[in-house]
Amino acid sequence: MLFLAITLGFFVENQREHYVEHLREKQFINSLIVDVQLDTASLTGILQKRTRRVGMLDSLSLLLHSPERDKHIPRIYYFGRHIQRLFYVSFTYNDRTIQQLKNGGNMRLIGNRTAADAIVLYDAKVRDMQVTEQRENEYMFQCLPYTYKIFDGKVMDLMIDSTTAINEPPDGVSLLPTTTNTDLTNFSGALHSLKSSNLANLLRVRGLLNDGQSLLNTLKKEYHLE
Repeated sequence: MLFLAITLGFFVENQREHYVEHLREKQFINSLIVDVQLDTASLTGILQKRTRRVGMLDSLSLLLHSPERDKHIPRIYYFGRHIQRLFYVSFTYNDRTIQQLKNGGNMRLIGNRTAADAIVLYDAKVRDMQVTEQRENEYMFQCLPYTYKIFDGKVMDLMIDSTTAINEPPDGVSLLPTTTNTDLTNFSGALHSLKSSNLANLLRVRGLLNDGQSLLNTLKKEYHLE
């Protein structure tokens, strides 16, 4: 009888632990769904900004090399000023739940292998995009010294209104008189790297947005969530 009582006690305790771990697993999954929903909302906005950025950077490059460049100086200023706002399209990863799963050794609680694999793959892709975003920031810093040699700071300052929006300056403005062809050539080279990086990151954002939606679908399907 004593043996049966001890065995039953172990069985009940094991079932209780299994039940508690199952509850924790569902809590992590629900929390992760909220995080990924925030990610996809953010990525949707970033995708729109990066798409707009493609047109701006292409137009800036085209106008700088135009034989009628002097006719388009206000527009060149407008596109040039936006270069300094590329930081605002960087993706902020909502990784609070992922970090809890990884750092606390809680990934073992995700008993559904399909869900666990999808979570790990999504996290890896986000980390990979963060590396390319850092490279893009480096390209932006390469562009900045040339903007200071080409654009008049007083004109740049007048372009920002009280809401911090960027407005095109009026006709009659000009590039700095000390601007050389070498400055323009160097700026064009740095701009090319920035354009390429923005385009690469746009494609990554589009892919990550699809991955995020796929992860949401997987989690909801595997855990029977609406």
